[in-house]
This record gives sequence, C-alpha cells and structure tokens, in this order.
Amino acid sequence: MTCPVARHESAIPCPPPTDPTGFISPSYQAAGTEASRDKPPLNTSHQGIAYVSSSVGGSVSTLSFEDKGIETWATPHRNHGRAIRGRIRGFSKTSRRNLLRRLASINRRAFRGRLISITLTYPHEHPEDPELCKNHLKALRKRLQRKYGDFAAFWRLGIQKRGAWHFHLLLFVGQSVGSIGELRRFISSSWHEVTGKVSEGHLHAGTRVEVVKRWKQATSYVERYMAKSEEFPEGLQTGRIWGIWNEELLPVRWESVEVSLRDAFRIRRIYRKLAKRKGSGSLRRITVFVRHENVVRLLEFLGYQLE
Repeated sequence: MTCPVARHESAIPCPPPTDPTGFISPSYQAAGTEASRDKPPLNTSHQGIAYVSSSVGGSVSTLSFEDKGIETWATPHRNHGRAIRGRIRGFSKTSRRNLLRRLASINRRAFRGRLISITLTYPHEHPEDPELCKNHLKALRKRLQRKYGDFAAFWRLGIQKRGAWHFHLLLFVGQSVGSIGELRRFISSSWHEVTGKVSEGHLHAGTRVEVVKRWKQATSYVERYMAKSEEFPEGLQTGRIWGIWNEELLPVRWESVEVSLRDAFRIRRIYRKLAKRKGSGSLRRITVFVRHENVVRLLEFLGYQLE
C-alpha cells in the first residue's frame, strides 16, 4: 500500500501506524482549540481527502475535512458589509482565540524588525466611555506614524480594578525607530497630550514602554495581558476591544497539503492530544497551536510534503 503525496506524481510507502515521537510542542498553553462539529455530508467529489494547513514560521495549524481552499478556511474571516455584526460586550473565548491565532500565524524568522510592548493608562480622572478612549489611541497612532512611518501592531483594551480603561500594545517596528529612550519620551508626552494633560504625574507614570527581546517573551506578554480574560461592566457596549494595525506589513504565509482520510484521522487524533481535547466525537475542522516545523515533520512521517 502507498500513501499519496500531495501535488507530486510519485508515491512513498506508508510508515508503520505509530505517532512520531517528540511531535507535540505547544506554543500557547493558555489557548484553547478551535473546532467545528460534523454537519451532513458535503456534496463534493473530494470527500476522500482532507486538508492540513500550517503558517510558515508560525505556530498554528488547521486540519479540515471541508472542501474548501486555504483562502477560505485558514485565514481570518472578515466582514465585508454583507452582514450586521452584533454589538460587542467584552472579550469572548472566540475573540481571545482569534487574537492568539493571528499572532501565532506570524513568521517569526521572516520578521526583521523590533518588538515593543506598550502599556497606556489614565490618571485618577479618567473617561468612562470606551469609544472616547479608543479615539485617544487613534490619535496616538497618528502621531507615531507621522514620526516613524507605518508599522504593524496588536492592541487590546482592558479595564483596571479602579474602573479606568487602559491599553496594551505590541508594536512590530522597523529601523526607523531610534533608541528606546527616545521612543519612551515621545509616547509619554504624546499620550499625556492626547488624553488632555490632566496632571503632571500622568506625564511620568501614564505609559510603560519595553523592548521585547525574544519571541517567547512576546507570546508570554500577549497571553498575560492582551489575551487576559476579564470582566467588563455589565450591560456596557464596549465595541471592539482588540485589533491589528497594518496587518499587511506582517510576514504571514500559509501552506496547505491534501491528505487521505485515513491519514487525516490519524492527524486528528494527534491534534486532539495536542489540544487536550477529550471525547471521541468527529470534527470537521480543528485548529491547534503547534510550530510549523513540527507539522512538516508529522507530514513527512506520513509520507507527504508541503509545497
């Protein structure tokens, strides 16, 4: 018996039915898995195959039994005005997974710039309207872009125990950003000005700017602060509480391979273990956080090769 090799004419003999050792290496311990339950059989001529996709240089992979290409199921869903999105009242589990998934899809080796973490807080006199706070953030972004040019960033709106809103940001900047000291002073003065120059103390204590030296440190910062679960005032319409600036500047590329159903079931079993997902019910799609190089190893073990 032979195993099909996606997009290659030759075939490689199937390995023994065992799992590769040392495969599981999760990147986001705090993140759950994204899964979809089975629906009625799809009306397609490709029901004998499934799809495995992985973000090159990243830490997220998806196994899908649906007859869809990578552009429709392995990339973030966007609202193009064809549907009305419900009002947002906080930070849902789905929203949290999406944030972590977008970060995990970035090619760590391809990014050549610097990572900067930023915390923005308000003084004792603080606005209660989250939309007003987000306008302050937009004003700060414009100032940063005027001085340093375009850059990508993740942002997250949170709330402190005293009821004041605050922001966490992770900036992906280029060489145009000079010393960290200069950046700290610019952000401190700019945030002080856009929020109304409430107090002199806020000028010195309203911001925190740090260099993120390692990718592991970046994921830890996002999990602890940007993806932190927290309760918002009951009934308050917060609108969006996280987002990405200039996402097109981030190095993200997905690779996909077709696999037989027999191998897809084996991959699904491994992904279940990785996600620590209990139960034996079937899934149409499962997304897990795992390094791209480990997905390549798994597929090579089964006799496949990503393009």
